[in-house]
This record gives sequence, C-alpha cells and structure tokens, in this order.
Amino acid sequence: MRKFYRSVAFSKTPLKSQFRFKDKFQILPIDSKLAPQSPYNKDFPFFIEYFVDFDKNRTPLDIDIFDDLTAQQVAEFEVLNILSVLSNHRFFKYKSNRDQWGIMTPNCGFDKLTHEQTDLYNDQYSSWTFGAYVYPGLRQELKITEYTKLLYPETRFISPYYEYFTNNPVEDEKGEITFPSTIKASLDNYYSLSTKTLKKIKASVALICDGIDISDYKRSLAFLSYVSAIESFVGLEYSDKRVEFDCQNCKTVTNSPFTCQKCGRPIWGIKIKFKEFLKKFVAAAGDSEEVYNKIYNLRCKIAHNGQLFIGDYEFSRDHIDKKEDDWLMRLKTLQLARLSLTNWLRYEKKASS
Repeated sequence: MRKFYRSVAFSKTPLKSQFRFKDKFQILPIDSKLAPQSPYNKDFPFFIEYFVDFDKNRTPLDIDIFDDLTAQQVAEFEVLNILSVLSNHRFFKYKSNRDQWGIMTPNCGFDKLTHEQTDLYNDQYSSWTFGAYVYPGLRQELKITEYTKLLYPETRFISPYYEYFTNNPVEDEKGEITFPSTIKASLDNYYSLSTKTLKKIKASVALICDGIDISDYKRSLAFLSYVSAIESFVGLEYSDKRVEFDCQNCKTVTNSPFTCQKCGRPIWGIKIKFKEFLKKFVAAAGDSEEVYNKIYNLRCKIAHNGQLFIGDYEFSRDHIDKKEDDWLMRLKTLQLARLSLTNWLRYEKKASS
C-alpha cells in the first residue's frame, strides 16, 4: 500500500518554484491565504510531498501510528538532507527539542504598529515557545492522495554546475532557490546505489548537514564534519586492497598506486587518499592541491592539537580579517564536500555502487 504525505519544511532561501524528482518526492511553495508571513523570519516554509510504501496487504487502518510517524521522519530526513548536499541550500525540519523562551514579533512589521499595538508589544511576558509553523486550515491542506499538479514554474537549473557551487554559493533570504544542472542525474544515481553503499552515503550526508546546522556557533566542529564526510567518500573510492604492506601492524608500505613526488617511495595514508580523491573528483589544476593540503593540515591541528577557529573563543570585534579567512575556509570545505558527492555520484566507474 502506497501512502502519500505532505508536510511543512524550511529553507534559508525562499522557495518560489516547484521541483519534482520522478515519483520520489516534490517540493513546492505554500500558497495559502491563511499562511502567516513575517518581515523578520529567517526560515522560509514550504511543502514537501513524498510517499511511503507499506505492506501491500495493509490498509490505512492497519498501520500503527508510531510506524507511520517513523516512516514519515525517515523519508523526510533523507530527502531534505540529500537536497541540502546536492545544492547550495539547507532544507530542514524543526527538531522536537527546539523549545525556548520567546516573545512574539509583529507579522506586519514594527513600522506599521499603532501606539496601542506598540504598548502591547512592549508589555509582553516571555512564553515557553515550540518551534512550529501552523495556521487554521493547515491540517486539511496537508491531506493528499497524490502529488500536487504543477502549479508553479519549475525550479531553475544553473549551468555550468561547477560555477553554481563556486560562484557566491551563500544563502540569500532575498533570493530564490535554484539547483545545479546536475541534480537530477545525481539523484538518479543516488537512488540506484546498493543498500550497503547508500547507508554509508546517508551517514556522510548527515555529517555535512549537521556541520551546516552548527556552522554559526560551533565553527571548528562544523569544519571537522565537512572533512569527515569527504573522508568517508574517500573510503568508498579507495580501499587498502591495492596496497602491499611490509608490516600489517605498523603499515609500512612496500607497494602503492601512489609515490612520493620527491623520493619516489610508495606512500599510502589518509592524507594522500584525501588529496587524490579531491584531485580526481573536484579539481587538480592550479593551486587546488595547496588548498587540499591546508584543509587537511587544519583538520589535523583541530583534531589532534587542540586548535580552534578564532571565532569559537574570541567574541570581540578584533581579528575581523582572520575571522573572515576562517569563514571562507569553512565555506570552501563545505563546497568541496558538495562537489565531491555530486561528481562521485555521476562518475560511471566509481569503485562502489
């Protein structure tokens, strides 16, 4: 039995178009006259539609409510995460623990408040708030039995895709969501992966998304998340089977596909695999190898020597240039992770499938 679902999800850039990938899922704007809007919001709601296949002998009344909710969460988590890595946009749901003290802001904007409304705003008591997007009639609008027909323009696909990921790939609350021209081919290959490989890719994709989510306040951990995800991609492409070790304990290499550029000796290790993977799937020309070296060396300093990005412990307005350089390093690493997965998925001769 196939059951269709629609729910509310969010993005950091407004969705003004409609995107459907085959029969797997669809995203589209919320176009309800009752839906609330605010000039101050940083999270932009949209509808996500998808389906779950249950046992063909079961009816809707046979499905346990907890099985139903779990299936929805799994499906939504996968779609929103893979879209977040194959594009420049973070798609997400509010987590159940997103609760905090808060006050209401006027949906019409402060400049349009009357004196009476201003007084009411200033006299508010804080309330314990739950992160949610609701309005009267939403429950009914979420009930669907098939995908919504094309009501909006199709999402724009940007080509060349490489420039999509490298030319100003920063979220823009005044812009609109676009996708690279590669996204459908990448999704095609993603859903064609073996169960074993898909499980590893899902974990790596989740790492990248976790990094994005904490990038504003846990900068060093976010950076490590991006690098760790790339390393997991590396593990899928390069195994130790092509390497001969003189000693399995200390891993002294006697034969390897790679050799030292200076002495010619066989070499093999995480760093060399990391660089070779990025040279193969992202870029090998220009100063790209120097960038890869900087990223991996920084990864080692953070993971092993206790070094942190300066923004994680320096909260003054000092060292602005250094903080901007650090931000750019994190952004470069995030985009390397995105390009790595995009190109790896599209590569016909990848080691794993």
